[in-house]
Amino acid sequence: MKKSISALVLLIAFTSQIFAQKTHSPSPITKVDYTYRINDAHCHYVDFVQETEGIGVLLEQMDKAGVDNIVLFGLPVTKLWTDYDQERPIYYDDNDAPVYYYSFTDVILAEAIKALPKQQKDRIYPMICGFNPVDKNGVDHIKRMMKMYPDLWVGIGEVFFRHDDLSRMTYGRNPTANDVSMEPVYEFAAEKNLPIWIHSDIGDPMSNKPKFLYEMEEAIRNHPKTKIIWCHIGDTRNVVVEGLPEITTRLLSTYPNLYFDLSWVIFEQVVAPEGKLDSVWVNIFEQFPTRFLVGTDNIGGFSDYGKTIRKYEVLFDALTPETAKKLASENMFELLPKRSGKNN
Repeated sequence: MKKSISALVLLIAFTSQIFAQKTHSPSPITKVDYTYRINDAHCHYVDFVQETEGIGVLLEQMDKAGVDNIVLFGLPVTKLWTDYDQERPIYYDDNDAPVYYYSFTDVILAEAIKALPKQQKDRIYPMICGFNPVDKNGVDHIKRMMKMYPDLWVGIGEVFFRHDDLSRMTYGRNPTANDVSMEPVYEFAAEKNLPIWIHSDIGDPMSNKPKFLYEMEEAIRNHPKTKIIWCHIGDTRNVVVEGLPEITTRLLSTYPNLYFDLSWVIFEQVVAPEGKLDSVWVNIFEQFPTRFLVGTDNIGGFSDYGKTIRKYEVLFDALTPETAKKLASENMFELLPKRSGKNN
């Protein structure tokens, strides 16, 4: 046991040295004159092979885009480069090679944040995601990370459940949001006031029906003290579910512990198809102004960061100033627990 612990300590120390060498120090925070400051509530520090352009690059792009704070995840799975593939796959759907759960993603993120000066560190709100959701031991990983990095983590996620082609590529049984193995995680999250970001497709490309809605609704209903953020309003690539506005309205009216984020494809595919805002969704945001978040869903690369986060300006301009401010920046902090020694 002592040898295992020593090996882990050495590995973490080695990782710290790597980040110290590769990650350049970010420039001082530069305030850009935008009508709405934004807090990015959904971004991944690494990609599907656990690589990243670096924390310094991310912070500089945030400054240019007028983003003050960010919810930052690792990535709970990593892509396998098989011996029969000549080219290394980077994204999960680059080829049919599988992905597998990768717990060290949380250490990569934690060590990158640790190397920052306090002013920059305080802008980042990291989440724990490196556990297998069909493993009842998953909650133990969360507890270990919190013990190894006290006063760092403020939530859990992004947890992958149903996720288009990624589901069939993942080693082992495909998880669902209502799995019994997730019960300890939901309960621990409620106990520690840790919100959970969840990716769970509401349907699939073969049908326009919300055939998987019951899985998420069961998890939300059975854990009323757990704050659950349903990523992308349950939508996914090439899925257009009938009655999604009505479903969203019903869920928000029924479950006060439920929130949605507008990251990834949801904005272009549902909220503003072909660049034109759907007034139905604008009305929903006005009806539930405290229940939605915006985010980039970038994964490890940040060259298009400003364009991705600033696409929401067309939405902010269509909302009342009070609602726009809530979606842009305030709602994220209403969800997150207060960290010791820090004022939000």
